Amino acid sequence: MNASDEDRPAPWSRLRQDVGAVVWSSFLAACLATMLFFAAFDPLLLASDDNPPWWLESRMTGYGIGFFFFWFVCAVAGFLTSALLHSASASGTERQGD
Repeated sequence: MNASDEDRPAPWSRLRQDVGAVVWSSFLAACLATMLFFAAFDPLLLASDDNPPWWLESRMTGYGIGFFFFWFVCAVAGFLTSALLHSASASGTERQGD
């Protein structure tokens, strides 16, 4: 074993790679969804009833809640997709020759 092998980090496990890919891609998708949604809707107008909740009285709170909602939805979709892909490959139902 030479010195360059000792400096190299250990490779990531498959689970760690999947979690990293899903979290990062869902973060980027949530950024885009937040920009598109709040380009059309103002958070203060969404809570413009007579007595809005105390936590929705500022735009920044609305933007934050919206972003984390979109990130959660995108992450759930990503994890479900990843689980379905791995269950298909584990059961041997992959199509050969593609």
